[in-house]
Amino acid sequence: MTTALVPVGDLERMANAVAASKLFGLATKEQALALMLVAQAEGLHPATAARDYHIIQGRPAMKADAMLARYLNSGGKIEWHEHTDDKVAATFSHPQGGSLKVDWDMARAKKAGLGGKDNWTKYPRQMLRARVISEGVRATNPAVAIGVYTVEETQDFDAPKRPRERDITQEVEREDEDVTLD
Repeated sequence: MTTALVPVGDLERMANAVAASKLFGLATKEQALALMLVAQAEGLHPATAARDYHIIQGRPAMKADAMLARYLNSGGKIEWHEHTDDKVAATFSHPQGGSLKVDWDMARAKKAGLGGKDNWTKYPRQMLRARVISEGVRATNPAVAIGVYTVEETQDFDAPKRPRERDITQEVEREDEDVTLD
């Protein structure tokens, strides 16, 4: 379902309201506006951005349940096999991408360096479920999640490194060394 385009001025007012409400985890009006533009580009009403996305470590992240809902709405099916704090397994099937069983367990999460993180110790089933959803959706219908990760995946990324300021005096000294006078 494609919605009518919302004028930029209206988007800016909506972004201000969403950011000021602090209800959706968007810290700034710029974050809200950027996500609203993404939603509008996808043919969705801009308000769905606040519902379906978070900004984690400066990156847009689609909520796992929103990713799964889009997958199901696109004709995908899922059959859950196991759903515990130790293991989550499901079979994903889509007319365009075939069928695939995906599972994540705590041993795999720990091997990937994830199992000891705060959310993984507090909410292991939810974190495993999100990994199963993102892997299954991407494998059988990647059009649902082009260029975005789930919130749970982005929380596991290392914090972005800040660029170091260059030492101007070292740069000048190096340039001086390269100069030769004849």
